[in-house]
Amino acid sequence: VNLWLRRLNGIGNNDWKPPALWDLKNKWDDPVFLVEFLKKLERLAASMMIRRVYATPRVTRYAELLEQLDDKALGLASPAFALQPGEIGDTLQALNSNVYLHSQGRKYILLRLDEALAGTSGVVYDQRIITVEHVLPQNPQRKSQWVKDFSDAERDDWTHKLANLVLLSRAKNSQAQNYEFEKKRTLYFTAKGGVASFAVTTQVLSQPKWNPKTLAARQIELVG
Repeated sequence: VNLWLRRLNGIGNNDWKPPALWDLKNKWDDPVFLVEFLKKLERLAASMMIRRVYATPRVTRYAELLEQLDDKALGLASPAFALQPGEIGDTLQALNSNVYLHSQGRKYILLRLDEALAGTSGVVYDQRIITVEHVLPQNPQRKSQWVKDFSDAERDDWTHKLANLVLLSRAKNSQAQNYEFEKKRTLYFTAKGGVASFAVTTQVLSQPKWNPKTLAARQIELVG
């Protein structure tokens, strides 16, 4: 229960809290219901955040959910929990777009992805020192290998995509951001002990090259 609440706390708005409080008030003695409810709530809240659904339709959706819980006693079968096919499609489309430019959602998306890749639950990070970083730099040097490996159009397409993003647990180093790939993955993407702190970052360390072909395959894997 606490783990799902911790995830929800990263959503970036408080609109999900009334349904969560309904759950804790009415089903406090049913841990199986509590967990399944919060899991469904996080799925709904995360999708709306990823799709950039603004405040009014968010509040309306949660109000519908509360009505279904209170007046109709539908519980976990409440239709407001369910994502419609169009909402699922829009969520996937957003995850395939320039995730880095979603300033309110990018860290949440990367942390939830990292949790899925690691295959473990309950890992707690100090989010104040976590940054979302690019592998292919935003502004590579004109004579760098990055420019040789990526055309201008390819850099424009891939720079801010999920496949090109990693998590770091330290402040940005503006000089290191533009390292060549080999130097960057060994010096910039590893902790002091030589091991990356995040599963999503560890994946990069195993890549011999970082080019459009690498990113295309990685994008399919991560969105999947």
